[in-house]
Amino acid sequence: MHATFALAALASVASVATAQKQFVPQEITTLTAAFAAGVNGYGRFPCTQVNGDGSFSPLPNNPCANLQPIAGGSYDGFDGGNRPAPTGAQCVQQAETGAYFCGIAGAACTTDSNCDNGVCSGGVCTGGFDESCGGDNANCEGFLFCTNGDFPPATTASNTCGGVGSYCQSAYSPASSSSNATDANLIYNQYCASSYCSLFDGVCKNRLGRGVNCENDPYGCDDGLECSSLRTAGPDGVTEPVPGAVCLVEVGPSQRARSRRADITRRNLCPASHTACTVEGAKGFECIDVSSNIEQCGACASAGGVDCTAIEGVAAVGCVAGVCEIWSCEDGFSFDADKAACVAL
Repeated sequence: MHATFALAALASVASVATAQKQFVPQEITTLTAAFAAGVNGYGRFPCTQVNGDGSFSPLPNNPCANLQPIAGGSYDGFDGGNRPAPTGAQCVQQAETGAYFCGIAGAACTTDSNCDNGVCSGGVCTGGFDESCGGDNANCEGFLFCTNGDFPPATTASNTCGGVGSYCQSAYSPASSSSNATDANLIYNQYCASSYCSLFDGVCKNRLGRGVNCENDPYGCDDGLECSSLRTAGPDGVTEPVPGAVCLVEVGPSQRARSRRADITRRNLCPASHTACTVEGAKGFECIDVSSNIEQCGACASAGGVDCTAIEGVAAVGCVAGVCEIWSCEDGFSFDADKAACVAL
């Protein structure tokens, strides 16, 4: 069986400039400091500059061209983390997060060695999220896996890099200090196309819906939900299964809200007046003004936002300051001011 590490080792990679933060390519055990600034992704070598306005840009002078070798034992020994650093790599943006990394999928290349793991094909590095990997971890970029991490490794049903069932805890370092389970989970989630790495199983999974058992996946509940075991968790988070735990509607902001998807990154990619909402049935998200959007009013649909057009009996409706405002009712309905709803005659 593969090893899983709920309490991971985390080391900072930040070097602070005057009005900016620069996350430079160097040996790393994971991207804690970068993640805290919204710089997250599957690459091992960040080359991101966080500007004063929170936007991202690549570091100047391509620091990826001459990376230092990975020291032995830096990671947990599996494929991915301990593979050699790319040589002559290009600093490129990860589409899913907006952050920049050396030699990840989409980077220009002439040989495989220009890529952060993965393969050079047709002049570009391949092996990003959801790309076919043929059961071989060497076909996947950065910390992404193709197999489940068992010995011998088994091909996943998705057979894609970072797909459901693929191993996602290669960033663990045995040499560094411990962190709480909530923080560790945030780091590992970066290595799954589904944005969720099961803390105890160590593989990528889909998020869990309301009422679904989460005793083995305390951080796996979907947006707007939380596992009941988190409500009584101590400062270290949930570090072992809690029998009978289920996903419930989140009751309010807390440390557990940090286990949601990369909210910091999403804020960097959307205007201040908009919220990053997941797109049902698709990867990524879209920027929505939830104060006026008629179909996601008050919040993203995944977080309990209201589709004003779906309210029974309404003929004309709008979203004003995040609240559905009924302007007229369909035939056979009349507006009830006390209920603020269209009621059947």
